[in-house]
Amino acid sequence: MWDPNGVGDLPECMRICFWELDNITNDIVRHICEHKGWNDNSALPCLRRAWADFCKALLVEAKWESISYTPTLRKYLENGWISSSGPLLVLQLLLGAAHDFSEVMDFIQKRRDLVYNTSLMIRLCNDLGTSAAEMERGDVPSSIQCYMKEEGVTEDVAREHIRNMVHDAWTKINNHCLNTKPSSSSMRMLVKCVTNVARVSHFVYQNGDGYGVQDGKTRDDIISYLIEPISLH
Repeated sequence: MWDPNGVGDLPECMRICFWELDNITNDIVRHICEHKGWNDNSALPCLRRAWADFCKALLVEAKWESISYTPTLRKYLENGWISSSGPLLVLQLLLGAAHDFSEVMDFIQKRRDLVYNTSLMIRLCNDLGTSAAEMERGDVPSSIQCYMKEEGVTEDVAREHIRNMVHDAWTKINNHCLNTKPSSSSMRMLVKCVTNVARVSHFVYQNGDGYGVQDGKTRDDIISYLIEPISLH
């Protein structure tokens, strides 16, 4: 529950975090409603709920790390698709792209599988790209370490299993796009936008941590694609 009345029970450092998050969330919704001319007040509690779910998922991982606990792969992913920030990213994308709030809710209710598999893609690609560095820092075990411990296999075998899961997630995303006919051109655009989230996550992490390490191959690729001219020779 997002309850500002309970902030007084938090330590000072957490109060600062809460109020900053509260201000940002309010600003996002206010900007969207003003820009789109929405009078519906439902967007704010919806975005707050998504932030709360995301923070709860991070708290679960923090508890696992504090007791050096390695969950099963299934248990890890039940929490990990949310801690990937996928549902939160998708919701904010929909709020910015949809014509009205009812369209946002219609998408979320009818296309849960697409939201889930896109979020799962973020989690798995992130794990494949950042697992080694995160383990050196002492972070919570990734899907790779969870599978290694659960099945008693090497890291190479575990990575191959996770890559196969990425392939399966892509298959489900593609099947959804091909076999689920959008009800309108606007809905078709939203499906494309959400699918692009999966594409971006795959691109960013395919050569390692393309998000946290900003001087790697991902940076070179982005410069090549968007800034440097294409040679005609």
